[in-house]
Amino acid sequence: MKSTKKVSSIIVSIVVLGVLIFQFINHTGPFSNNETSSKNGPEDAEQVHIERVVDGDTFVAKDKDNQTVKIRLIGVDTPETVKPNTPVQPYGKEASDYSKEKLTNQDVYLEYDKEKEDRYGRVLAYVWLDKQTMFNEQLVKEGLAREKYFAPNGKYRNLFEEAESAAKAEHKNIWS
Repeated sequence: MKSTKKVSSIIVSIVVLGVLIFQFINHTGPFSNNETSSKNGPEDAEQVHIERVVDGDTFVAKDKDNQTVKIRLIGVDTPETVKPNTPVQPYGKEASDYSKEKLTNQDVYLEYDKEKEDRYGRVLAYVWLDKQTMFNEQLVKEGLAREKYFAPNGKYRNLFEEAESAAKAEHKNIWS
């Protein structure tokens, strides 16, 4: 009798542990929508194909309906290279080249925040290369962009601030 109770207790414990692990994986893993984690990919990501990079933080893509979409990265700002009446800024070409290398002819995933478009009609998005790599953050980590808060879109602001601090400490690119 004691043996049966012990086995039953072990089975119940294993089932409870399994349920807890299942819940943890489904609520905090990549492409979940749990904002308490510092970084998870988007749950309802929209896949697009990058056709052309305009500059370090702006791209032209095709959506699933083959419509052209102009995308502006949320939360970051790269040095200018194509802004009218503005000279090319230091590290602007490097930021633009980095974006071209990583994004041109690639499928990426867009995650939106509170505002989906800016005043110029560009789609505002966090661009994910895969389930765990956000391009916006990569630009800041490489010292090729500054963190820039675009109210009200600030879901990953802390992440970008941390990446900028690290790039500054390492004297990377614009911080050299």
